[in-house]
Amino acid sequence: MLDWLYPITCRLCGAASEHALCESCLDALPHVPRPICLYCGAPVAGEQQDAYHCAACKSKPRPFDMARSALLNDDATMPLIHELKYKGAAYLGKALARALSRLRQQTPELAEYKDAAIVPVPISKQHLRLRGYNQAEELALPFAEEMGLPLVTPLLRVDRNVDSQTRLSAAERLKNAKLVYRPAPEYEQGKKALPSHLILIDDVYTTGATVRACSAILKRLPSVQKVAVLTLLRVVNRF
Repeated sequence: MLDWLYPITCRLCGAASEHALCESCLDALPHVPRPICLYCGAPVAGEQQDAYHCAACKSKPRPFDMARSALLNDDATMPLIHELKYKGAAYLGKALARALSRLRQQTPELAEYKDAAIVPVPISKQHLRLRGYNQAEELALPFAEEMGLPLVTPLLRVDRNVDSQTRLSAAERLKNAKLVYRPAPEYEQGKKALPSHLILIDDVYTTGATVRACSAILKRLPSVQKVAVLTLLRVVNRF
């Protein structure tokens, strides 16, 4: 009845759609082009000697075991992310999670994560009060449901007086991230068990500071052996 009274239309083209983004518009969004670094998932130009480690990964090893992103930043994707993150458009989470599902299907390396758990990157209590939801969790929930995997929350983000990540350098972002993320006590103390493989979900990969900090914490928790990172958007320098 609600669908009849308030039919769903595509956010981009306005056509009637099953989701807030129709299949055509989802297909048209810029996907991360190949080749990519098989470690951090960054698109790489030309040939590289080691397919598993781009130049950045060789100089700065990552605590996660692999990372992949579905989409690139452009004039279509950035407004969608901004609406999801800052404009209360939680409904876009389910629509955009389909890009993560497609990414999973295109990533054979994730086959060993079939008995994993899904972990959304947390936001602070202050941001949760302001937004009313965690955008990473809005992406992670439908993704976990489709995969038939549990969603767990072994990470916390504490409210600290730190600068916004938006205009910081990569080093400053990593310093910030290390200050604000913590393991949840029940998982750190082993009162709640985790599988050996985890899939960390976030909305945007810019410098990787957030997922690096979160992955390092997860790797220190009892029983955790591998952490894969999936993000909706990969921000690359397009100049």
